[in-house]
Amino acid sequence: MIINFFLILLLTFFSIITDLFIFCNISGVYKGITNKIVIWIIGFITILLAIFSPTRLFMNFGVTILEIVMLSLYSVYIKKKNIKLISGSCLIFGITDLSILTLEAFFKTLIPIGKSNIINYIFDLIINIIIIFITKKYNIKIKNRLLDKNSSILVGVLVYIYITGYVVNYLVFSENEPSKVLQFSLGLLLFQAIFAILLYVGAVRIQKEVLTEQQQKRMEAENQQLKEYSNYLDKNEDELRHFKHDYENLLNSLKISAEKGDSKSVVKQLAKYTNSQFDEKALRKYKGVNHIHVEELKSIAITKLAKLYNEKIPYSFGCEVEIYDIPKIVNIFDLVRIIGVAFDNTIEESQNLIKRTGDNNSAKVDAMYYQEDGNFEFKIRNRISKGTTLSPNVLSQEGYSTKQHHTGIGLANVKRIESKYEEFMLINYEIKNGWFTFELEIIPDNESMEED
Repeated sequence: MIINFFLILLLTFFSIITDLFIFCNISGVYKGITNKIVIWIIGFITILLAIFSPTRLFMNFGVTILEIVMLSLYSVYIKKKNIKLISGSCLIFGITDLSILTLEAFFKTLIPIGKSNIINYIFDLIINIIIIFITKKYNIKIKNRLLDKNSSILVGVLVYIYITGYVVNYLVFSENEPSKVLQFSLGLLLFQAIFAILLYVGAVRIQKEVLTEQQQKRMEAENQQLKEYSNYLDKNEDELRHFKHDYENLLNSLKISAEKGDSKSVVKQLAKYTNSQFDEKALRKYKGVNHIHVEELKSIAITKLAKLYNEKIPYSFGCEVEIYDIPKIVNIFDLVRIIGVAFDNTIEESQNLIKRTGDNNSAKVDAMYYQEDGNFEFKIRNRISKGTTLSPNVLSQEGYSTKQHHTGIGLANVKRIESKYEEFMLINYEIKNGWFTFELEIIPDNESMEED
């Protein structure tokens, strides 16, 4: 009897720790001293509720629901975390608890244990340990799923599975003869879970097919920019070769003038010839892009620099170091989306500034890629109207925009992507001295670097 009591106590403690581990690893709430203290307090309250539960049903179901409520209230209403991320994290550990209860009941019907439940407790501990390892390995992928475009569908599926599992388990533990209920309900639960997962996969696939045409058009546009860049390099290589040949002939023809001491005439002719042969702006159009060896980063840079050039917006771009890869912890397409939004914002603001002032030189865009010690950095800034003092937090709010008839979702989308990589991605905005500056830094995952 005493052994069973301590085993129940140990299993209860370990089960709640598993719940908190799943929640914290997926949601990312467990950061900072305040968050850690609150999480441990919630865990302690949950353990007390489980130990002093008036009934077995309340311990199995009521305690988990109260745990979900406490974590959700703190994370969403106090810490202002993404509601779908928090809901999904809570539902995942709730479904995990229900799954363990279902397996435990099924296990009992196969192997009658009698009064001793030691084997059952060991089984539960092993399952919890396996779940911890799985969560640790796939937490980032799960988090990404809860933050992508299909997150609402996924949360809906999780709610559906949780409610179905809750009903099944409640019937199993409340009936006098749970084995008959279990045989029917377990099959129903599996069928419902498979159906919900297939529904989610089907919805995601349909959405991907809808986006295929748009992606194809975007790829064609990017390929056109890459083709233009290639032609640009070939053209300038030919022009430089011809210039070298012509310059040698020119120097020979001017040699006589130089020997006669007419140096002013020589300098004037050289300057005139040089200006006629080179378009300084065209030569700087893709300056630095040749150092970028990550195709996605190069493509977005070429596309946006071409747009700046065509819009006649003064700009500069720098990439002084060779960039062959980025930290693998970040999805390259998420990074490209952020860079694209940053460029689009600067281009649109520059266009508006030129319209207001009537002077192309009133606008200016400076951008750069940089990499050192595995870090990747992107920085872009643009001139803005004098006196602009908007808070960066206001700029990144959903729906806010300084432009008329604009939804203002650009920086809000950037913030949403950033929340997927809280430990590895740093983004800062700053408005100062007539410039808006956007800075992004990706810090490599040390574990990934060691594996490489």
